[in-house]
Amino acid sequence: MNGCTRPHVDYPCRVPIKVIGHEGQLRPEAVATLISERLGPQALDGAQPTANRKGRYISYTFWVTLPEEGSERVLREAIALLPGYVMQL
Repeated sequence: MNGCTRPHVDYPCRVPIKVIGHEGQLRPEAVATLISERLGPQALDGAQPTANRKGRYISYTFWVTLPEEGSERVLREAIALLPGYVMQL
């Protein structure tokens, strides 16, 4: 069985990052700080995440611009270390 080929991606590219965590522990400001530190300044329209709550969990969706291949992995690894973190999509 043949696997799907990886699609070609042109960088820089803009993508959503959804971070899910425990409400009251996961802070969007901490995620935004990591985004700026790892990827540099971002567009103002992506600076304010959208938030959704379900039970004791909250998810924040940020739009980020990835400057090059590999930059998303570095960002996601840093986000995974935040207090209250549960998962990312």
